[in-house]
Amino acid sequence: MQITGCCRTNHKKFTSDDTVVYICNTCAAFCREDSAAKKVISVWELLENNKNFPFPDCGHRKMTIQDCWRVYDNEPQQKAIRRILQKMNIDIEESDDNFDRTRFCGTTLYESLPEQNGEFAPKRFIKNAEGLFQSHSEEEHGTLMKEHCDNIHYDEVVCYCIACIKGTNLGGKKGIHLLDLIYGLETK
Repeated sequence: MQITGCCRTNHKKFTSDDTVVYICNTCAAFCREDSAAKKVISVWELLENNKNFPFPDCGHRKMTIQDCWRVYDNEPQQKAIRRILQKMNIDIEESDDNFDRTRFCGTTLYESLPEQNGEFAPKRFIKNAEGLFQSHSEEEHGTLMKEHCDNIHYDEVVCYCIACIKGTNLGGKKGIHLLDLIYGLETK
């Protein structure tokens, strides 16, 4: 396995024989739209299918799952994440804006689109992002994140995107990355 880096990867060097395993949802979009790789899967799908992986038992901890806009159309990834949470004995609350209805990615969608995102993944970040990536002030970011988090019932929110964690924390909830839960790096 070759590690290539995040969001600045040389994704154009991948061939149709390569399998790309990603953790970053932006990298996934780059590899799907701007590389020759035919197989692009999330690390969550790999972990979920590993029969010997020692998932921790979280004792029916109650958490909300926050789906990320960057993968609103990636149901295999979203379902793998939920199966991992079940294996970890986490009782999850689903938001009304989950799966393909999500329009959340922290404050990212309330900022200007990074040029490379539009260049490497125009379908994801331009064509399918109409009305998004509108700049707002930091004060407005806080208000928008609080409005979003006011609809979340549990205080702890499982995220699989750094921007989602930051936005959730800004909105007054405790965003926790799924990897931190899996590897026991985060406790109640």
